Amino acid sequence: MLNKKVSDLLNEQINKELYSGYLYLDMNNYFDKRGLAGFANWYMIQAMEERDHAMLIYKYMQNNDCPIVLNAIAKPDKKYTKDMDVLKAGLEHEEYVTA
Repeated sequence: MLNKKVSDLLNEQINKELYSGYLYLDMNNYFDKRGLAGFANWYMIQAMEERDHAMLIYKYMQNNDCPIVLNAIAKPDKKYTKDMDVLKAGLEHEEYVTA
């Protein structure tokens, strides 16, 4: 069993990773509607990668008998009007979640 502080941080990270997946799905949807299939596909791949990160942490916690708390995943709230805004938001989010 892991230290409670570590367990809490891992639970928080699971939520961040799943939110990241939601965010990238939203970005995928933006580019799909714009007919930019390459950008849409790239964000779909990023969404799946974030989900995979969450599941790796989730399984690690299960394997170490840690309590898993699945909190609500926030809805992405940005509305994009320019393609570059999406790319900048993606970069900002990666910098935040990596920190």
